[in-house]
Amino acid sequence: MISPAEFVSQVRRELQKVTWPARSETFGMTFGVVIMILGAMVYFSVADAVIYFCINKILGL
Repeated sequence: MISPAEFVSQVRRELQKVTWPARSETFGMTFGVVIMILGAMVYFSVADAVIYFCINKILGL
């Protein structure tokens, strides 16, 4: 078991090794994720509406 001070020291050393993304990289990735989420939202909304319509036609409701 190590002391809390040693743990914090190790964490700081590891954080110095991290390669942080540039602002433009972060923006690009975030934009891509938002576009994918919107696409999935539209796809599942349309699929839900089609399934709802078909089930209503089959059951005659």
